[in-house]
Amino acid sequence: MSTPCQTATPNPQKLDPSKRVNYTFGLVLGVEEFVQSDTYFLAKHHLENRLLHGYGTVCGLDVVVQAGPVLEIQVTPGIALSPRGQEIRVPQLMCVQVNDWVQANLAQLKSLMPGPAPAVLNLCVVLCYRECKADVVPIPGEPCRTASGSMAASRIADSFDLMLCLDQQASPPQASPPAGASTQGGLCQQRPQQLEDDAIRALAALLAQFEISASGPFLTVGGAEELVRGLGSSSGSVPAGSPPSGPPYLISAADAPELLRAAYRTWITEIRPLINAPLGTGPCCPPPEKCVLLAELAVSINPGWVVTQVTVDDSRRPFLLPTRLLQEALFFPSAVPSATSCKIIAAGYFALDGAAIGPAFNLTATPASPPNGEMLLTFPGYQQPGGALNINYIVKGTVEEVSPGSNGPRATFQFVDFEPNAIRVRILDTTLNPLPSVRTFMAEITQIGGAQ
Repeated sequence: MSTPCQTATPNPQKLDPSKRVNYTFGLVLGVEEFVQSDTYFLAKHHLENRLLHGYGTVCGLDVVVQAGPVLEIQVTPGIALSPRGQEIRVPQLMCVQVNDWVQANLAQLKSLMPGPAPAVLNLCVVLCYRECKADVVPIPGEPCRTASGSMAASRIADSFDLMLCLDQQASPPQASPPAGASTQGGLCQQRPQQLEDDAIRALAALLAQFEISASGPFLTVGGAEELVRGLGSSSGSVPAGSPPSGPPYLISAADAPELLRAAYRTWITEIRPLINAPLGTGPCCPPPEKCVLLAELAVSINPGWVVTQVTVDDSRRPFLLPTRLLQEALFFPSAVPSATSCKIIAAGYFALDGAAIGPAFNLTATPASPPNGEMLLTFPGYQQPGGALNINYIVKGTVEEVSPGSNGPRATFQFVDFEPNAIRVRILDTTLNPLPSVRTFMAEITQIGGAQ
């Protein structure tokens, strides 16, 4: 009992992507046999792309705004995979003058958005796969046929459609397009729904809420499975009381591999097969859409429907990383920032003149100039806190006693500031006077957040 995924062909009753031609002596080969062979291998190739890799931008296809001399949107050359697994190649720079596009579609825009012109028109840049018949050649024909009737295309070329579409989720209320159609009167009104990409992001966001902890209550295997099943429900919620309260969902280090396997297994076997069901597809079948989102545009227009500014947002663009890059990322797992990461990254034992007199790990100490009891601590990879990597440090230190039971001055170790190139600390006696350079101190620096 099965529901096959049929490809759209002129003769779907005979062309079956699950069948290949059995070449035997005496078999009469006609057009149908060759087309069936193409159908089989193309379907295999597209299925591998879609199920094993995904879809989205593979290389290039950057969307940029060119302000002058005419306001236009440019898409750089590149390659993408469609939701059906088809390669889409854009061989050269493509551009559209946004104001010309608005004026060309003005009548339809006004009918969809009656009343005053909206302050912002929300559009999206969409790339679609298309086939073109090419290389027309003469073919044998019957007597009395016209010249055009004896010509036929000998090749099918991969091509593309690059268009601006109304963003239905963001633009003012507008008429719904007919079912199964992406255009109405030449104006594209539908953005790609990209249900599978949204589902992948939802799973990744859920797994990011799993946090290894030394104390519970811990998430169980059954609880992890229920959390993943919740991604497939219409509300995205989980039955009350199934997993421990969260997020974050606490897991023990010993259970982490089993929990992750259970989460991925549930998503692959139960959730992924039905992701595209709302679009009318069978289990594990590709969605009907053949387009991929490149960017969302916020187009500012004045009351006269003249474009004044365009802002590009490609944060929702699906994209694919090459396997080689993923391989390298596995060698540097600490390159992924974590808000809860915490690690000692530098420590050392120094005299107040900066000389290392004991064990030192990544840490260098230099007396400040002029000498005033302050020291500059630095280490490889130091970055001043407050940057994009969300890095911070905890600085700890202690000053060694002169000798047990001596009457030498007591000392204090004080943190002063995180400077652009070093951490400034101050080491003084209890009367706030500098200590002799022969005195020694120990320092330890812990990094919280950022790359470990």
